[in-house]
Amino acid sequence: MKLLKEKAPYLVVTEFEFLSGQDQAIINAWQSSNAKALLGESVLYRALKKDTLVLLYKINSFNQLQNYIESEEFTQFVDSISNKLGSDLHQEVVALVTQVTSRENLLPTKKYMQLRHIEVPLFGVEEYLDWREDTIFKYVKQNEKVTSFVAFHSLFSSTPGVLFVTEFVGDPDEYRESFLTPRYQEIIKEAGHNHIKGGLNTFEYEKVN
Repeated sequence: MKLLKEKAPYLVVTEFEFLSGQDQAIINAWQSSNAKALLGESVLYRALKKDTLVLLYKINSFNQLQNYIESEEFTQFVDSISNKLGSDLHQEVVALVTQVTSRENLLPTKKYMQLRHIEVPLFGVEEYLDWREDTIFKYVKQNEKVTSFVAFHSLFSSTPGVLFVTEFVGDPDEYRESFLTPRYQEIIKEAGHNHIKGGLNTFEYEKVN
């Protein structure tokens, strides 16, 4: 199979769906928590158009992940914010596949990022990988609004498949508009007809720490 996932470090993505008006309280709790201090490197983003916060951090082994999520520090943090959440935690572990437009770190660091989830049935994943090289990836490399564009694939996730983690700067509306060209709409239509199951799940986020 052409889907080659890089070995560790892996990226962990944890999404918190917060109750209305509770986002800043959760941010404050995270920034002062021992759970944050326990991680060597992490970044927190707030969604621009939905009530969620997304925490991203790296792990070098599954033992490291187990130790972290079972730690007293993380347990206490989740307990402290549980009454401010509208859902359970949504968590996934993804592996690097390719850096279309590279950055130095697996973690995004710019003011804005975008997460795109796509599910591709495994029977068609090789055809999809070839197709995206000549369509999505070629388009992204020519898009001046894109600072970095990195392709991951799920290892363990409630949202299986592809995850694109993109960085951008400037106005978020202008960034979205850069993907609303007739050419890119053709690419999306072709993906939906031939490759993707369940559509494209895309949201933009602003860094909060």
